Amino acid sequence: MFRSRGMNIAFLIMTVVLIGAVIAYFVLVHAADDGKNVKDPDIDQIVNNLTVSTGEITTNIKDDHFIKVDFNIQVSNKLARDELEKRSFQVKNAVIYTVSGMTTQDLSDQQGIANLENQVMTRVNGFLKSGKVTHVYTTEKVVQ
Repeated sequence: MFRSRGMNIAFLIMTVVLIGAVIAYFVLVHAADDGKNVKDPDIDQIVNNLTVSTGEITTNIKDDHFIKVDFNIQVSNKLARDELEKRSFQVKNAVIYTVSGMTTQDLSDQQGIANLENQVMTRVNGFLKSGKVTHVYTTEKVVQ
């Protein structure tokens, strides 16, 4: 290709380095996307990658009644979802602490449920490191 053997080797080395740099760029960009916050996710992304269910939680509340609740917690990215699954015991603890200070009157209307969801979101965001809670959905609530 070139008249000098040294130039041929230098050209070959530069080509290999350039191709390696391009491959490394695409690998790093793809890996970085896994941890980013998802903007305007569709329902499949929400269900499969961004939501964790607390499971049924039953505990007593302030006025000698019981409550059974279940939440779906949506987070900002997949890393936060993975962390939230590992911290499920802390989530249940946060829910129990939150509802134990409430009365049946506090939980009887839509405003009370919205308040409960906001308090759970605030508590969970307090210990979540990889992202944040974007929504808390109450999927079951029974007060007895």
